[in-house]
Amino acid sequence: MRKTVNLIIGILALGIVFYSFLGNSEYTSIFGFELNIWIYRLIWSVVAILIFYEYSKKKKVS
Repeated sequence: MRKTVNLIIGILALGIVFYSFLGNSEYTSIFGFELNIWIYRLIWSVVAILIFYEYSKKKKVS
């Protein structure tokens, strides 16, 4: 079950990154703070990479 949740969150994180390219915004808001759009994309990309890495490690173990 945990592997499935990780996979879903990783896919959502990738979706957020791809969706951020559709707008022409230079800044976005996260947790009430205004961030440069590239920092926002970097944060979500790192989240997605870490989640997929963790998923692949768990898949190899089981």
